[in-house]
Amino acid sequence: MSSRFFLLLFFPLTFSLGFSQNTIKNGTFRGNTKKNKLFKKSNSKLLNKKGEFTIQSRSNSRVKQSLIDFNGQYRMQHIYLSPGLTFMFPQNFDNSNDYKRRGRMGFLFEAGAYYIFENGGNIFNYLDYGLGFKRLAGSQFINVGEKSIFKQNYLSGNVNLNNIWQLSDKKFLQSSIGANMDLRVSQFEEPKPLNTDQLIFSFHLKVGYGIKISKTLFIIPTVETPMINIKKWEDGKSTYGIFDSRYRPILFKLRFIWLKNLGKGDCPPVPTNPDDEINKRNYMQ
Repeated sequence: MSSRFFLLLFFPLTFSLGFSQNTIKNGTFRGNTKKNKLFKKSNSKLLNKKGEFTIQSRSNSRVKQSLIDFNGQYRMQHIYLSPGLTFMFPQNFDNSNDYKRRGRMGFLFEAGAYYIFENGGNIFNYLDYGLGFKRLAGSQFINVGEKSIFKQNYLSGNVNLNNIWQLSDKKFLQSSIGANMDLRVSQFEEPKPLNTDQLIFSFHLKVGYGIKISKTLFIIPTVETPMINIKKWEDGKSTYGIFDSRYRPILFKLRFIWLKNLGKGDCPPVPTNPDDEINKRNYMQ
């Protein structure tokens, strides 16, 4: 089950990075869709004074608008907030009458910052990093009267590299690869398991579906799970061993990302050649 679950999450990441329409060349997203072909055939005045795509192509098919306008109006770094839920999915399926394992819901909250790479990056489009709190919980039943419960609370730090695959003017897919370090600060367990570590370090995969709510607000629901555990190392496993069972942490997050306008004392970026301005405005196009 672990390998199948890993492949299920790894496929969207590979598809997005390897076969995405948004292959970047010289800082500009260029694909092979019909819309992009129409873009090439249309006249060169596709940007208005605000740096927005507004003019239709010669075939009257509207050009897809960029998710972000690189016209010097916004900062390329700001904050995000991410509340969510956790679930410990049991990996052992010996659910006989005398031995059962169950996952339980927990909660999490995360806050951090992001940085959009210059010219949209190459493969990855932006970096984010944050700190948060999360609870992981589950249970194990042995026979009728023996019940083992764990509720573990962690302070968590993470960093992610993110790839964006734009679907429309306001919708996109996000695939991410990252690392997290979790420090257990408290726990409730009966009895106490002897096979869990206080400090956890893992690499993880994350996929999400983003929506542009306004010019400055994006909401991205995501699903995250470990790809490999470094500490505690257990022969390359990506699940957690607790009691006599193994559980896969699944994190459901709802990320809120804000763009911030440049202040009066901030200087907008100055392109070094005429193509730079067009490349930046075509970010995520």
